Amino acid sequence: MMNETMSSIKEVSLRHATVADAAAIAAVRIDSWLATYRGVMPDAFLDGMKLEDSVVHWRTILEALPAAGERICVFVAESGGVIIGFASGMLLAQPKRGMGAELTAVYLLPEWQRAGIGRRLVQKVARTLQAQGSDSLLVWVIADNTMARNFYEELGGALLVKQKFNWDGLELMEAGYGWQNLSVLMASVNAIRSSASLH
Repeated sequence: MMNETMSSIKEVSLRHATVADAAAIAAVRIDSWLATYRGVMPDAFLDGMKLEDSVVHWRTILEALPAAGERICVFVAESGGVIIGFASGMLLAQPKRGMGAELTAVYLLPEWQRAGIGRRLVQKVARTLQAQGSDSLLVWVIADNTMARNFYEELGGALLVKQKFNWDGLELMEAGYGWQNLSVLMASVNAIRSSASLH
């Protein structure tokens, strides 16, 4: 099983997202939310998410990328020509919690989660933002999303704050994680890869 999993991971490629990817990115986000937040968020909210609204949102972001240079970046993960995940990040105009850049999204289709692809996507975003001059990174996650919080902690993220926030009328708690030195993040990704290859 492990050999089959590692083989599948090697077949996954990462690339810059284009406007043509908007619908696939939106679908991945919604599928991921439905799998992750069922029981955490109200069913009515989750079932009310509209693909077309998410497509418009991501098309707007992707259309703005050429003007932004790599101050904003979006990468997709593909397997067999199908987008199975994506990640995005941006430099911050003003630092937040002492961080100069933000990891704004990391989503994978449920069947592709916990296979190392998310780490590769995060590393890709971090390297891009580091090349643009930031050596620190902030990410926000819904506090009840234990799997995501474990993911960032495994990558060396430090818990900076837990606070209330409002999302489309829902009162939720969010946790902010950060890396003061992106080299620590890169080293964590590489260390986990090396450990996995030995088993």
